[in-house]
Amino acid sequence: MIVETQAKEQNHPLLNWNQHFLSSLVFLEQLEIATLGPSGTSSEASAQYLLSSLKNSHGKYSLFPTYEEAYENLVSGTSNILLVANAYKGIDKFYMSKDIQFLFPFVFETPLYGVAKRPCQELNRNRSLVIATHHAPSCLLPWFLADFDMKYEVLFVNSTSEAAIKLQKGEVDLCLTTVNAAQKYNVEFISPTRTILMLWSVFGKKSTIVSFKL
Repeated sequence: MIVETQAKEQNHPLLNWNQHFLSSLVFLEQLEIATLGPSGTSSEASAQYLLSSLKNSHGKYSLFPTYEEAYENLVSGTSNILLVANAYKGIDKFYMSKDIQFLFPFVFETPLYGVAKRPCQELNRNRSLVIATHHAPSCLLPWFLADFDMKYEVLFVNSTSEAAIKLQKGEVDLCLTTVNAAQKYNVEFISPTRTILMLWSVFGKKSTIVSFKL
């Protein structure tokens, strides 16, 4: 990339900053990532990708019902990394926190997203259908359902996996979820599917990150 080349030529402080934190993560004795669950979320897939990229054989991740609970796990010292999708509408609180600090971003393409129903389920088109979804991908609903003649209302939940679980339990008519969650919770896509090219933010607790001057 041009920006990266210029940064190397000029010994850019931002490049040094990223290298510093990447190096510190690689040499952590145990990398503990806290992120959004339950299992099947894009956050889980992103955590797996991060561990693979860092080649950290001793790393692991823990999943929480909300990013806020994952944040509290970092602050308490149980985890040492918080991983958050930049599409999350409440991400500002993590950037502004006095207890943690932003380390670095990375790009990860999510698993496939789509609208799903329960297997063998007959949809009642005579009423407004309830679709469970996380807030972040909800703007994709008109695209996913462009070829469907249906009225629907949205129920916001904390994750795409929670949306699939609610559908599995019969609490909603449809859900917007990932292919990972669809397979795990036995629901099936009825819409076209697509991935989301996402920016992800990595945070660490201030007291455990070695400070340095740019």
